[in-house]
Amino acid sequence: MSTSSGGDFTQQSAIHVAVTGKQRGVSGSLLSTLLKETSGCQDNIVIHDLDLYTVMNPMDAATQASLILARLVQTLQPRILFHAQHDTPMFHSINTLVQSLRLSFIQLPLSEVQHALWISKLPLETLQYWNQIKVTLVVITDRRPHSLSRLLNSIHHAKYLGDKVDVSIHMEQSADRVTRMFVNSFRWEYGDKRIRHRIQKGGLMPAIIESWYPADNDDYGVLLEDDIEVSPLFYAWIKYNILHYRYNTDNSEAYNWVYGISLYSPRNLELMPEGRIKFDPNDVLLPEHYPPRTPYASQVPCSWGAVYFPEHWREFHQYLTSRLLDLKTDHPRLHIHVPNSRSERWKKSWKKYFIEMVYLRAYVMVYPNFQDFESFSTNHLEFGTHIKHERAQGAIDSFVVPLMQRDTLLSQLPNQRLPSIDKLPLMDLWGQLMTHQQMDAIAAEWHQHVSACIRRPSQDRFDPQDLLCPFPRNSTIINTTMTTTKKKQQQSKTVHTKHMLEYIEYVTVYMDENRDRILEDSFNMDAWDDMPESLDVATMTTKTSDHEHEDDEFKDLEENWRDLKEIAMEYQQRVS
Repeated sequence: MSTSSGGDFTQQSAIHVAVTGKQRGVSGSLLSTLLKETSGCQDNIVIHDLDLYTVMNPMDAATQASLILARLVQTLQPRILFHAQHDTPMFHSINTLVQSLRLSFIQLPLSEVQHALWISKLPLETLQYWNQIKVTLVVITDRRPHSLSRLLNSIHHAKYLGDKVDVSIHMEQSADRVTRMFVNSFRWEYGDKRIRHRIQKGGLMPAIIESWYPADNDDYGVLLEDDIEVSPLFYAWIKYNILHYRYNTDNSEAYNWVYGISLYSPRNLELMPEGRIKFDPNDVLLPEHYPPRTPYASQVPCSWGAVYFPEHWREFHQYLTSRLLDLKTDHPRLHIHVPNSRSERWKKSWKKYFIEMVYLRAYVMVYPNFQDFESFSTNHLEFGTHIKHERAQGAIDSFVVPLMQRDTLLSQLPNQRLPSIDKLPLMDLWGQLMTHQQMDAIAAEWHQHVSACIRRPSQDRFDPQDLLCPFPRNSTIINTTMTTTKKKQQQSKTVHTKHMLEYIEYVTVYMDENRDRILEDSFNMDAWDDMPESLDVATMTTKTSDHEHEDDEFKDLEENWRDLKEIAMEYQQRVS
């Protein structure tokens, strides 16, 4: 229990600790001795020994503990109550007490307390939002059951700090039978499991964008494609960052322009006009005297394991809807683009349009920066929808990064904490350091080139309409690169199809009255060999499924396979 507020609550709050007593595990005197041996921990801690008897049955002990705690709570009037959670009558009794008193309550499994030590770095005002945050794991899959099983296994073994976390699995139309069976049988005990299956091919863009939509401004989506694998500590990184950058009043200015948290540490820059190049954030940060392993924020959206914030994702939905509708017209009126960005080549990638929005809004995403690119997610870049050429296999190592298995999250951070927003280094789309004021000035200047509307002030953001104002037609240059002849050729091009009907033999099967056996003498078993096989969507390949819905960001990635292979080799030489 903690009774005051301001800054790190362990330093500026009166902390009261209740223990069950010597006969039931831990006595007040033993805890006091342990705290005295820990430098600086005993001065502001008051210990209450409930001294429960061992002879009491669990229900009676829980009732007595609740009565004593109720008196303590009424006397101390704490701001927040922590409980080392066990699924026992004691836990359920305390939970009922807290609900009746409407206390802010943090329940941590005893085995996971060690992964939430960053709680002490947050003020009480921030921690009171602990149970208000809702995180949904959004899994997007097609027909890669091996990859999917690796991802689901990794999220199943993660530490969720006692929180209820839902998982939503989205399958493409072409998901194979093994994938469907595996998804149906997957057990998820941390929250609700929801399954969606498309009945018409959508492709990667709608698969990602339509997989999650926030219910409110405390709803967060973790987007995970099936070739991703996560660290057991990925949720701890998520929760700490969300609380620190979204609910800490010291970082209130970040509320408008931090749009998400990456789980992944990239080893290359993907938006350089000439193609992907090697990238190490420390090459940029250390010369500017930032401490080693300082997290940073970048405008680049991460698609290989990231949390997206509700206001920005909702704004993107509206922005993308308008952009795609405009592009379907004969003469698009919106001519939004990002200068000198390779993403302009990606006509079918959702990231192209997200990059447009973040560039015009000066939004950024927080990235981890631990030793040797240790991350909370990695991408195995499976062959299939994304990577089709065997020659690209050697480049995969440039995307695989080590996952944090041993909890060194706090020990690696400078000063054992996340930096405040004013000390968080910011990088543009091309990995160049700049202040947010500079980033916003560039965005405001470029806004005048792509939209006829006046740019909204930052406090009135999350509505993209000011970005979607076309200039009058007489001042807009319409792209006419396609000649009239080529248009006529495309319009007159016809597709010749041939329908083939396979011979079908009908066989009458006679069954006895009890319907327990087939009269074999009336049925030719060899006839089954000649029967037509049923169609399986997962094995069907069509022009539409192969080409129309491909994400051309990944086709562009394949073109850089040689550079990526060199990046991977340089990294391997450095770590070895």
